[in-house]
Amino acid sequence: MTRTPELQARRDRGDLWTAIIVGAVVAIGIAAVAVRAIVEMFSVPGSLTATIPVDPQTFPLSVGAGIAGTVTSAQVSVPGVSPVATACFVIAVVLSSGGLIVATALGSLVCLRMLRGAVFSRQNTRALFAISMLLLFAPLAGSFFRNMGLNGLFATLGGEYDGQWGALSVLFPWFLAAIAVGVLVIVFRRGEHLQRETEGLV
Repeated sequence: MTRTPELQARRDRGDLWTAIIVGAVVAIGIAAVAVRAIVEMFSVPGSLTATIPVDPQTFPLSVGAGIAGTVTSAQVSVPGVSPVATACFVIAVVLSSGGLIVATALGSLVCLRMLRGAVFSRQNTRALFAISMLLLFAPLAGSFFRNMGLNGLFATLGGEYDGQWGALSVLFPWFLAAIAVGVLVIVFRRGEHLQRETEGLV
């Protein structure tokens, strides 16, 4: 069945409103996870609680009849962690989560502008560019400060943290997302240019 322009316009508006609502839910979810992560850090009075990587170790696990499992990470509560390292853990959560919340808000703002008929506009292009940069640098900054915090925590335990490169590997999906939004920036820039040329011919 051929879609009429009116039906297509209604569906487009529905898709945009859906994106806005989903964006709001995602932003609230990210904020809730961030708050929970910070609360869990200080769940044990006088200690910093964090999940750290450990060398693969086999332990008997009390699951069902009991099995042998290999552990590669552990949640520890460590007293006496330096204030700098503690602050780094908190900053890591704030930067990574805050950057993603701002990116989500900007995406919703672009959808609102499109609902008002402004598609290829300079404001939308700038917002998409900002989203691309946030998806690139917010997780990277969060990983950097978390690594700094882990360095301090391991120093308190008398060890040395050497998992920086492994931590960076989990950032690849965010880098791909930043590239994808960067492609949209190019498309919107081109559309904005063509729109100005068309308006100039009228």
